[in-house]
This record gives sequence, structure tokens and C-alpha cells, in this order.
Amino acid sequence: MLSRTRIPLPLQVLLATVAGAVSFALARMVCTLARDHIHPLPFAAVLLIVVLVSARALGILYALPTGTAAILAYDWFYLPPLRDMSEAAYTVLATFLGMAVIVGTVATVTSRRAIAAERARGDMADVQASLRRLALLIAKGEAPERVFEAVTHEVRAHLGSDTAALIRYELDGSTTELACAGLPAPEVPPELVATVRESGRAARRDATAVGVPIVVNGRLWGMCSVGAAESQLPPDTEARMSEFTELVATAVADAQSRAELISSRARIVAAADEARRRIERDLHDGAQQRLVALALRLRTAAHNSAADGAAADRTVRPDEVAEIGADLMTVIDELRELSRGIHPAVLSDSGLRPALRALARRSPLPVEVDVRLDARLPQPVEVGAYYVVSEVLTNAVKHAAATVIEVSATKQDDCLHLRVHDDGSGGADFSGGTGLVGLRDRIEALGGTLDVLSPVGSGTTVTARIPLPA
Repeated sequence: MLSRTRIPLPLQVLLATVAGAVSFALARMVCTLARDHIHPLPFAAVLLIVVLVSARALGILYALPTGTAAILAYDWFYLPPLRDMSEAAYTVLATFLGMAVIVGTVATVTSRRAIAAERARGDMADVQASLRRLALLIAKGEAPERVFEAVTHEVRAHLGSDTAALIRYELDGSTTELACAGLPAPEVPPELVATVRESGRAARRDATAVGVPIVVNGRLWGMCSVGAAESQLPPDTEARMSEFTELVATAVADAQSRAELISSRARIVAAADEARRRIERDLHDGAQQRLVALALRLRTAAHNSAADGAAADRTVRPDEVAEIGADLMTVIDELRELSRGIHPAVLSDSGLRPALRALARRSPLPVEVDVRLDARLPQPVEVGAYYVVSEVLTNAVKHAAATVIEVSATKQDDCLHLRVHDDGSGGADFSGGTGLVGLRDRIEALGGTLDVLSPVGSGTTVTARIPLPA
């Protein structure tokens, strides 16, 4: 069938009507000339063949009026009794042609809708198959590079474009092409990349290149672009690409979450190892050394007493000294075991309020403590809150040049709300060192959140929210 989808339907209806009238005039002339020379049956067969060819070539909208007009001409001017063209004949002709055009129009519209629906179902099935393949890659935890490459191939295959590319926006203003599928040209126009970056919305250039933004966790991460070397991209290209860009955003967010989780776990392990090494070093260089020296002295005294002989007035017997030395070595072994992890005794015995007050008393800066808790909290929550306050106090003393620090802790909505504020110089953030990052990891490990508000010159406020288990 010839393609006439670009011709408006009203114009096609008019053309079909004209074609019917022209067909009637031609058929009347042919029937008049062939009436006495050709048998009616072969002539009728020829007319039917002409109608079938017309239907095949022009479609039902044109075939019905032309066929109806040809049959009327055959009946009126070939088969007896012959008819003259009167007003009644023209009325009948107009009625038949009108009905044929109406039926042909209804049939054409129905056929086109059925074809469009079938095509839409096919396109939807293709899209769903592509999305399932990509979602499976994401669910398997494939490397982002593998997912990006698959996305560009799927987008290009789905849209039928010449090229498809994924571009990431870097923090320094540059861009990185992560994956590309298709012909080496045309390249992604730089002005299209800049437009999407500045507006955060989909954009196109001369209908030959389209860019759709990729937003990850509320931030513009990059863009997906398709291009055509010669033909124009359909108007709905942006909408058809949006489902793929959403999957890319999901893959990126998932990869970032996994990377942050791995980094967080690594930092927690490293912090725990460092704390253990620091405790072991402090014990070794302090109390442990003194206990070892004491044990050696007692053993030496016991050895000398045994060598010189026991005196009647000696108050310490050699066997007692040896026993004391053995007990001291036992204490040393116990200290080595304890060096694997120590919490403040006041925190374990009395809870968070006395532990924070003890921190305030030891601080070289004035600390105002306001803890409103009716009962003890779970031990992991108390330990996490204690170390948040301890680390923030240390930072305020060392770096903030603060004059006063405020600490508050309350229980609201089944959560512990912790706030530490100083009036120092501000400017603290998570990129300034591992201290705040370690605190965030510790709080997030408890299912909570930790935020830092530290404008330069206006002090620092650290807030933590830790959910309390039922």
C-alpha cells in the first residue's frame, strides 16, 4: 500500500470523492464504447480486477468510491435497460459515492488505529525487554562501566539513532564520556552538553541531537545523548529516553551507595584498629611498664632473700614475694586483654548524663550540658552519642578557638536527638579530615544521621539523630 500518512485525512476524503467521480466518468465512457463488442461477464471480471488493483494500490478509502462508481456505470451504461443521466440519477450517484466514502473513511481510521496500537504494543514490549535487561544487570551488581555500555546500546537500538552516548559532569566543570555506541560521527555537540548542564532539562539541537539529563539523589549527574547524521529525531525522543535515564540514575545511585558502604566499613575497621593500637601503646608505655618493673623488683627481692637465708625478723617471705610477682604478671595479661577495647567506666556504670558531665569537667573550655533523659539508653546508642560529643569537644578546643560549648540531648519520637554547638570560627566540613567522617559512619551504622552546620565565622553546630530500638 502506498504511504499517504502525511496527507491530512480531510484532504484524503476529498480526493477519494473526486476519484469516485472521475472513475464514474471513465467507466461510463468505457462501457459505452465496449457495450456492443465485449461480453458482459468478461467485462465485469475486468472491472473487478481494476477495483482490486485500486484497493491494493490506493487503500480502502479510494477503492470503495472508485469501485462503487465503476459498478454503477457498468449497470447503467452497459447492461440493459440503459439509463440517462437525470437529476434522480445524479442523486443516486451522489448517495452511493457519499456512502462509499463514509465507509472507506471509517475503515481507514479503524485500520490506522489498529496499526498504531499494534506498533505501540510492539514498541512497549521492546522497551520493557530493554529495561528488564538493564535492570537485571543492575540487580546483579555489575560494574557501572558495563551498565553504561549496555544502556547506550539499548537506547540506540530502541530509538534507531546513529549514536548514543553517556556523559558525566565533573565538579571542575569538565565532562567525561563514559560510554558511546554507534557511528563515530556525529559527536555530541558541545552546546547541547552546556545547555543541559545549565538548564537541568532535556534539550535538542536542530532535531539531529537530543540530550536528556540524569539526576542522581537530587543532583545533576550527567546526560544521555542521541544523534542522527542525516534524518531527524522524532518529537517524542526525550520522553522515550527518560525511562532509560532513570535506570542509569538508579545504577549510579546503587554504585555510589555500595562504594560509600564499603568505604564506611573500611573506615570503621581502620578507626577501630587505630583506637586499639593507641590503647595498647598507652598501656604498654604507661601502666604496663610500671607493673613489669614492679614485678621484676619483687622477683629480685625474692631471689636475694632466698640466697641470703631467711632472717628471724624478716617480714616478707620469699614465697610471698614470688606469689605477688605471679599475681602482677596475671594483671599484666588481663590488661593486655582489656586493651582490645575500653569504654569510660562512668558511661558503663551510670549512663550518658554522668559521662557527658564528666567530659565537660575535663574540658579546658566552659561546657554547658543539658541532658533530658528519663532512663538509660541502649549501650550502642550511649556509646555512639558519647564519642560524638567527645570528638566534637576535642575539635572545638583544638581548631575552633571557641569560648563556650553547648551540649544537649533529648529523647523525641523514639530517637535520641543530640546537639553540640560552639561559638568558634566555623568552617568545619566532612572533607576536612577523618574525625567527622568517622562520627558519621558510627552514627549511620546505628541507623541514624549526623549533620554539620558550620558557616565561616559563625560557629559550628553538630546534630545527630539516633533511632532507639523498641
